[in-house]
Amino acid sequence: FFFLMIRRPPRSTQSRSSAASDVYKRQRHGQSEYNKENRVGGDSDLTESGVKYAEMLNLFFQQEVRSGELKHFDKSSIRMFTSTLVRAVHTTSKIKLGVKPMSLKILDEINTGLCDGLTYDEIREKYPLVDKERKEDKLRYRYPRGESYLDIIHRIEPVIFEIERCRGPVIVIAHQGILRCLYAYFAKFDIPEIPHIDIPLHNVYKMIPDAYDVDETRFSIDINTGICSKMEKQTLILDTNFDFRFI
Repeated sequence: FFFLMIRRPPRSTQSRSSAASDVYKRQRHGQSEYNKENRVGGDSDLTESGVKYAEMLNLFFQQEVRSGELKHFDKSSIRMFTSTLVRAVHTTSKIKLGVKPMSLKILDEINTGLCDGLTYDEIREKYPLVDKERKEDKLRYRYPRGESYLDIIHRIEPVIFEIERCRGPVIVIAHQGILRCLYAYFAKFDIPEIPHIDIPLHNVYKMIPDAYDVDETRFSIDINTGICSKMEKQTLILDTNFDFRFI
């Protein structure tokens, strides 16, 4: 998952293409071995498909630098954040922008505790109450010896604050649970919706916020053909009273 957000300056003072804008990017890592086997958690490496996606994602970035939104920024202004997990670090290593990434533990995927490394079928068989209770309340349910979505919402707050402070492009390579929370914050989703936001592999989201809305364009990267397909553009209306924190 890749997410590009450009914070426009006021129209009265600067144009959309001004290099004074802020750019944020987030993406999901390429397919991992555990993704392929439908297992939760773990620290598996990328599959062959995951490596191909990471390489194509690098080409996407290079295109953005040549003729996209990134052409308005000096490469030295780009910051890149990733988790400490192998699949995210491996994906990050394929992006050749001359930027040294920062690996942050707080960007690691949700801790699945005793269920770590199990398939969903194995969880249903071994821990039937876990499967039942998590389906009833995916937001608040905490894996045994693990985390809930509410836990990771609070965990990633420092990253959100850091992204908000950055004045240049920011790239974040992380995981589905983490990116659901980040995307929800910037797109202003209600907190109960977070665990159900669709963050598919091999997709790119480009979001350009204005004063009261966000223009979002999605791209789908076909790892077999190398084709990046632009999907329908939509506008999200921001709620100025939105509060992401769960009290």
